[in-house]
Formats: sequence, structure tokens, C-alpha cells
Amino acid sequence: MRKLIRTTAAAVALAAAIAIVPLPAHAIGYEDSLDDCSYPEAFDAAVMKPLGFTAMLLGAGGVALCTVSIVCPAVLNRDYPHFASIMVVPAAKFTFSRHIGQCGDDY
Repeated sequence: MRKLIRTTAAAVALAAAIAIVPLPAHAIGYEDSLDDCSYPEAFDAAVMKPLGFTAMLLGAGGVALCTVSIVCPAVLNRDYPHFASIMVVPAAKFTFSRHIGQCGDDY
């Protein structure tokens, strides 16, 4: 009985040791993923463009709410036009200036 337990324990330990051994990683860095448009164009048209449009609307809504409040113009002061362009322009460029399936900063 002891031999069976020892054999089973040794087999489990060997299987665990083989499973734990790391395999060579084929990692893709963040910079490499910007050049790779691996998602289909249908996904870009059906998901990414509406998300960009939604982000643009939320940014414009945030700018509008900030404009009518008293706190934001007092806090932002001279940087308010820059703040407004940061909140809306990148999402608008992503949505309207970019062709379907295009990736990177080329738009």
C-alpha cells in the first residue's frame, strides 16, 4: 500500500514539476500592438466607432457641465480651451477622421 502511495505521489510531483516549467514567451510589446490591426473591420465599424462617438459625447457633456458650473472656470482659468479640446478632439478624430480598420496615430 505504501508503494502505491509513494508511486502516486511521485507521479503527481513529476506532473506538477512539468506543468510549472515555464515555456518560452512570445510576448508582444505595447508599441508593437499599435501597429497590428488584428481585429476585423466589422468589429471596428460596429464597436469601436460607436465607442469613440460615445466618448466624444461624454467629453462634450463634461465640458458643458463644467462650463455652467462655477467651480471649473475658476479652477481651469486660462487652460479652459485646452481642457475642452482635450476632452472632445481626440475622440472626434478617432471617430470621424480615421478610416475603418486604420490603427495607430496616422489619423
